[in-house]
Amino acid sequence: MNKNIKDNANKDSENTIDNNENEKNNNDLSSLGPGYVIEQTYTENHIIKKKPLYDRYGVDVNQYIMDGMINKALDNNTDTTIEEWSLYTPPCPNLQPVHYSDDILNPICEDIAIPFNKIKDNTRIPYTLRLSSITSQMKKFKEWKETDGNVPNYKNATIKEMLSETYHPFDYGYYDIKENNDGDYYSKVIKSPMDKVPDPRRRRLFSMILFNSEFELLDVYLSEFYEIVDYFIIYESNCTFSGYKKPLYLTRTLLETNRYEKFRDKIIPVTLPVLEMKKAHPRGPAFPREHLARRQVIEKGLRAVNARHGDLFFHGDLDEMPKARLLSYLKKCGGWEHLQMGFGGAPESMADPNVKSYIRDKSLPIAKSRMGKYLVDYDVFPSLAFNSYFYEYSFNMVKKKQIGNSFHPNIAIFDARRSLGQYPQYTLNGNKYNLKKYANQYHLVKRNEIKEDIIEGNHALIYDDNDTNMGIDPYQGYTYTDNNTPNRKGEGYLGESEVRFVTNPNKSTSDNQISFYKSGWHMSSFLPNMPNFMNKLKSYSHYDEFKNLSYEEQKESIINRIHEHRYIFGNYPPMETININLPETQNEKVPGLYSYKLWKKIESEFNEDIEINTLRKLNYLILHELPRQVWENPICYSYMLDRDYGLSKRLWWEVIPKEEWSTVDFNQLSNKVLDEITPLRKEK
Repeated sequence: MNKNIKDNANKDSENTIDNNENEKNNNDLSSLGPGYVIEQTYTENHIIKKKPLYDRYGVDVNQYIMDGMINKALDNNTDTTIEEWSLYTPPCPNLQPVHYSDDILNPICEDIAIPFNKIKDNTRIPYTLRLSSITSQMKKFKEWKETDGNVPNYKNATIKEMLSETYHPFDYGYYDIKENNDGDYYSKVIKSPMDKVPDPRRRRLFSMILFNSEFELLDVYLSEFYEIVDYFIIYESNCTFSGYKKPLYLTRTLLETNRYEKFRDKIIPVTLPVLEMKKAHPRGPAFPREHLARRQVIEKGLRAVNARHGDLFFHGDLDEMPKARLLSYLKKCGGWEHLQMGFGGAPESMADPNVKSYIRDKSLPIAKSRMGKYLVDYDVFPSLAFNSYFYEYSFNMVKKKQIGNSFHPNIAIFDARRSLGQYPQYTLNGNKYNLKKYANQYHLVKRNEIKEDIIEGNHALIYDDNDTNMGIDPYQGYTYTDNNTPNRKGEGYLGESEVRFVTNPNKSTSDNQISFYKSGWHMSSFLPNMPNFMNKLKSYSHYDEFKNLSYEEQKESIINRIHEHRYIFGNYPPMETININLPETQNEKVPGLYSYKLWKKIESEFNEDIEINTLRKLNYLILHELPRQVWENPICYSYMLDRDYGLSKRLWWEVIPKEEWSTVDFNQLSNKVLDEITPLRKEK
């Protein structure tokens, strides 16, 4: 790492703790209200010390840990280790990745149909799209180019047209039908220039999430997705969004323990200070900090994994979990990409002086939105959302039984053209991109130059020589030029909007925007016990609702809300309740949500105007479906299945002695102990 960049990164960390240096410039920020000034009370501190840790492909998974970052000591005691922390919750004994069958990891794509629903409206039955192998899609593209070649107008196509079983032309930018089986393939990909397109059949999938202290959810998340996701980029800060100093729980766990040793090669922590708020904001200090954190984990995550054209990435909160098998299908199968990326296309060689890049040549026309987003036709939609059921506290409480009303996380395809600032070959309506026409459309003469290309913060820049020779930062197109204020006065890629808020049904979502039907779980406030509730509460961006209550009043409020089945914040109506059982049949464990044959049967029932019993039964199974890591280990996640655990019933690690946590075999315990710690236990 460049010494100046490293020094700047460490200064950012120190400034988060010591705001006194900036006091004369802050115009008494304390008058703005709680949270604007980072907590000023004295605390014992811990200093992060890292070493490089390379995976088998040569990626340093520790590269975005800020060496020397100051963070609050655990329990305010410098001698306390993470496993001695008063709120530490142990992992499930023998925590390891879920192992999926070959039909999930290497699916027959033509047997799969993905159901969709509109974000702004509900239809009687979902739309569906049949998938195809990527090799088959590449062959069809070649045939289409030779026999037709008319680029579709995806911009104005109807939902039915976009989801029909006819071929939807999509240009992967890679044309060698013979699959690349090089054993050293990925080591070469991450060192390849940005303008070189990898084999889409070996594309990678990245998860980007925010973390505070929810280790139990992270255990489930990593276990569910490890076999499918290539890297987990996880944001962590030494301060909550609400302005309280905090330990770097995850970073210390990774550096000091073996809790995640079976997952460590895929975990990339990104440690960053929170945004310093200089002025009052309409939504208070917490939400602007959260939005910036989302933007940064996406941008820095793409850099950390050396993202290349065609890779997939999804972003959400830790408690927003898509169905693992769908992630695998999207990664391994084709035929859906046009829904997000339109016609697609490939980057051109930056070695060609005739290739136009508005990032490299600042005299080229480029239109921008009010917030600085580049207005170029790279995609039909910036990202696609996973429609999920919204569960609160446990799987027993759900916001609505009939529909999934959460539209996160979101998935997108990485586009090297955007990253390099290249104009696409075609517009979304199928016309050749005409730069003069584009300039006239937006009344552009000459673009104002970016004042500064270097972004302050946590920089771990590792570029191949071919990239740096392009004369630009090859990730500039996925970067925003002002991350020092909440006002969005810079220009570039606003990840929090593009891969998060764009699918909010209450915002300016397009009428024909679709999401993956009932394809995930939003596991809101899934916390094991009251101490963890109280610790997490202080970090929420919604914390303003509780800030004037005493500790006991906060605790009483949470307990009442749980008993009344009400959301942890606000005055929303009570949640609906459902009875949860551990799955026994294969159909209960893995409902046929993505079966092409099943959806053809449902469609037939609908067309014959008879009662759609098949869909009704499927929806019942989906509502009661559980993440595999949970139903395979019900004792470990008892509170997710029965909310009395952690409140009036004891959790397993409150019964088993601490010295036996890592070695206990639940099968060897007495019936008396099992009766106490096992949810949904059948009488013997």
